Amino acid sequence: MQTLISIIVPAYNAAQYIGDTIRSVQTQIFQNWELIIVNDGSADDTIAAVNAFSADTRIKCITQKNEGVSAARNTGIDSAKGDFIGFLDADDTMIENNLTIKLEQLINSKEFDFVFSDVLECNDKLEHSGTIIKGVNENILEKILLWEGAAIPLPAGNIIAKKKCFESGLRFDTALSTAADQDFAIQLAAHFKGKHIAAATVCYRILPNSMSRNIALMEKDHIAVFEKAEKNNLFRSFTFKRQCFSNLYLILAGSWWVNGKNKKRALFFMWKSIINRPRNIFKLLKKVF
Repeated sequence: MQTLISIIVPAYNAAQYIGDTIRSVQTQIFQNWELIIVNDGSADDTIAAVNAFSADTRIKCITQKNEGVSAARNTGIDSAKGDFIGFLDADDTMIENNLTIKLEQLINSKEFDFVFSDVLECNDKLEHSGTIIKGVNENILEKILLWEGAAIPLPAGNIIAKKKCFESGLRFDTALSTAADQDFAIQLAAHFKGKHIAAATVCYRILPNSMSRNIALMEKDHIAVFEKAEKNNLFRSFTFKRQCFSNLYLILAGSWWVNGKNKKRALFFMWKSIINRPRNIFKLLKKVF
């Protein structure tokens, strides 16, 4: 039998965009897929929007009470029948060769357990901004923890992994929301070998009400992710850990200064960054001047 891939889409009040998402899966060159849409207690017309595609028997919709995006993705994982499992958000889309390119890498190589590509940034109309978010080829876990660029761009809308990764118990942390995908990428990269594909095969739709605009939630979640990584001994040395936390604090400082408009909070994280790694003061000075 031909390889089956399960694509999991968590959906909460996604009626406006989910049609684009579904059509992007339907128009894939590789056609042996199941699309599992988990309706996470939506209050809008998400179910009606999905039902418009009911003629396609490869599309399955599971409705649950609102439990958050991580719980929705986990429900999809538990229902998946595919040899491989991938993810897509309900407002993002795939380029038509996305599944083909990624599956070729996974099927033809026993060395890799998961793959990911570069990502196109788009506006709410799916018009490309011209920005491509590029991944890395080596030291994936280290690059994620250092947070110097996007090691795995858009993890929960980009990664396709072998089923064995999930049979090991890998799931999304339901205690997290905005940083759940980063934590998932850390867990995956810590225990399995990944491969970066140097081609942009996913479209990331950036919306003004994006969860990432909530700086307080971003702060809480990302600090929790790094503390979890520390508890699991994923930092290779004490010095490396301090460097990673320093970079995290620097990013939080910038987010509070620019997006949160809270200079007091920004200065607090600048101080924490410098305490952990004094040389980061030169990064701050470079940004200021």
